[in-house]
Amino acid sequence: MNDSGIILIGGESRRMGKPKYSLPFGSETLLQRSVRILRDAVCPIVIVGAPDQDLPAIPNVLSIYDPVAGQGPLMGLMVGLKHVEGVSEWAMGTGCDMPFISNELVQCLKSHKTTEAEIVMPRIDGQYYPLCALYRTAIWRKAKLLLEKGERRLLTLVNVCRVQIVEQEALIQVDPDLRFLMNINTPQSYQCALEFLQR
Repeated sequence: MNDSGIILIGGESRRMGKPKYSLPFGSETLLQRSVRILRDAVCPIVIVGAPDQDLPAIPNVLSIYDPVAGQGPLMGLMVGLKHVEGVSEWAMGTGCDMPFISNELVQCLKSHKTTEAEIVMPRIDGQYYPLCALYRTAIWRKAKLLLEKGERRLLTLVNVCRVQIVEQEALIQVDPDLRFLMNINTPQSYQCALEFLQR
């Protein structure tokens, strides 16, 4: 059974001032880049957007919507996991604003799966990275319960799920500069990422 991919693009992008998924990045958009990279590691791929978003059409990628607006990334992940549960036991969850996630990084996470784990997540200097993690699709039910309690943050799943941590030592074997940590939230971070792309 293949692992699926879930790309969250429903954020409001307030600090950026425009939808991040449509930003040019090299010869493609950030979303197109995310899809291209994930296609080497997972199938199918689902894009989850906000209810009122005009989602771009990408071949062989399914676009679905949060049922309720403004519920944060936990809602988007829950919707994505629920959608792919029937075809995948695991799904890679990410956003379109982490342009340096790689196939090698996804394979590293996959290699850390255990029979007990419900989440496989990087942790560096004590910080978790929930938008670069593998999730058992069945935990959408736990996410739903958290949402019903008013939670919106992905990291709340760490408190209710069995987490297999991937530490820095393993991550630098496939990403020596830890480039995957770079995410784009502001015009300044976007410019830094573009400069990094040219190196």
